[in-house]
Amino acid sequence: MIFHLVGILILALWHSFGYSHRIVVGAPAPCDAYCLNEVKPLHNTIATLNNRLSECETMLSINASARLDKIDKELKTQKFRVSANTQRISGNRKNLSDKVKSIEKRKRELRKPFVQIGSGYYYIEDGIVISWFGAVRLCLRFGGHLITLNNQEELDAIIPKLTRNRYWTDVNNLSVDDLVSINTGSRAEFLKWAKGQPDGGAKEECVSIVSPKYEMHDYSCWTKNFFICEAYEE
Repeated sequence: MIFHLVGILILALWHSFGYSHRIVVGAPAPCDAYCLNEVKPLHNTIATLNNRLSECETMLSINASARLDKIDKELKTQKFRVSANTQRISGNRKNLSDKVKSIEKRKRELRKPFVQIGSGYYYIEDGIVISWFGAVRLCLRFGGHLITLNNQEELDAIIPKLTRNRYWTDVNNLSVDDLVSINTGSRAEFLKWAKGQPDGGAKEECVSIVSPKYEMHDYSCWTKNFFICEAYEE
């Protein structure tokens, strides 16, 4: 817009100069009043153009200021949204942290005090009797697994700590014909049967150790026995 007005001004000046020159050449001397009268329209034209130029500059300034105000308002809005989102994220993190702490607290409440016996860590439950399936589940909740006996040395280390007549081990033949450890999924490495055992056939598919020698007997998995949990190896 400014360049357009400047162009108009230059053309007006050029036209007025040529026109004035033709008049002045043909006018009798002195021509002061005459020239002044002829130049006066040109002066008015320049003044008008200056006013329009000033108005354009004012409008440009106002428009630029309005755009800047709009941008500033949008930036403030975005800043507010970012701040609100940050607060929500912080709140969600705190809630998540509280939930994790609650879960960890619950886990600690469920875990039993495993104690070292020989080379392993065990929890001997001699207060309640439960089915083999329940014993598997509780040992997992306590942070371990139903005991896996690997050799006579391990059994001999545990026997002095036992006060009840029967305790579940992890040995069973629920899904295959062979006796396996539910912890390893492989064939049981150590089996020390009492005389006449196993004697239950298909109906007695889970294995306990039984006093006085704590040798192995097969029982129905729904029989209520005490149990021994073993900590996982770290």
